[in-house]
Amino acid sequence: MKYVITGGSGYIGGRLTELLVGRDETERVVNIDVKPPAVPWPKTDFVSADVRDRGRIKEILEREQPDALIHLAFLLNPIRDEGAMYDIDVNGTLSVLWAAAEAGTEQVLVTSSASAYGAWPDNPVPIAEDHPVRGQPDFSYARDKAEADRVCQLWAADHPDRVMTIVRPCIVFGPNVDNYISRSWGNMSFMPVMDGVSADLQLVHEEDVVTALTSLLDGKAGGAFNLAGDGTITWAESAELIGLKTREMSFKTVYRLYHWAWKLHAPNVESPAGNLHFLHHPWVVSNEKLKATTGWKPQYSTRETFEQTMRAKGLMEATASIPPATPAVA
Repeated sequence: MKYVITGGSGYIGGRLTELLVGRDETERVVNIDVKPPAVPWPKTDFVSADVRDRGRIKEILEREQPDALIHLAFLLNPIRDEGAMYDIDVNGTLSVLWAAAEAGTEQVLVTSSASAYGAWPDNPVPIAEDHPVRGQPDFSYARDKAEADRVCQLWAADHPDRVMTIVRPCIVFGPNVDNYISRSWGNMSFMPVMDGVSADLQLVHEEDVVTALTSLLDGKAGGAFNLAGDGTITWAESAELIGLKTREMSFKTVYRLYHWAWKLHAPNVESPAGNLHFLHHPWVVSNEKLKATTGWKPQYSTRETFEQTMRAKGLMEATASIPPATPAVA
């Protein structure tokens, strides 16, 4: 098997590459990224290229003729230049899919996000894959993920003879994750409980992400698949687990504070105020389709994943008392 991974030098790309090259059936993994990988794994080649350069991506795919293309090149940490974020996340996806169509690539897997559904008061709990992706108008990451997801759906409809797999992970955590979300518990002086509501927090472990992706690749499973660990905790419960205080405030007040803190580049505020919807409204996804289609099962629950992450960051003692886990989400 031969694979091409865009964003292979990133965190998930690196872990997926490590797993793939350890398999006997893997002949070669080509990593397309703007920076080289931290670890030069055997059976891999690095190609410096920007995913927005559709001609260059087409040239690489035509030369390599991979069995599968895995598109992971996205920005996670919010930046203030929303136009640049859109260009990479949405136009980059358009470019890669155009190149895949032109090069005749038979199997494409793209990581979307559960945030593409948006955090809305009328979301079902849990959300199944047939629910529309509505994004979040005032949060660029979720808004762009929803648009890129729709681009993938259209590509699949236009290429019924190809395999398009859209993966929608919830928040990815684990002892090695370091991003604005995992840092937020250490950056906050308290966890806001807005209008008396603390939404459910759902996580998937870094190791479970890569095993899920490989199971979908191996099964050539087409369509959309949510990716999440079993169970949930609330955001308030997550604060309690690490001894972080909670404070009841109105959503409008917290939103206004975060809006200005982001605009004024306040220290330790790493995302715009639109992100607060995901602490306030439901966006828990069902992982049943992924389990039924591939036989995949998460090794870690949401609570276990949170504990591992917080211990790795020194925010939770190894001997801390853990309350009973929330029942698994259907």
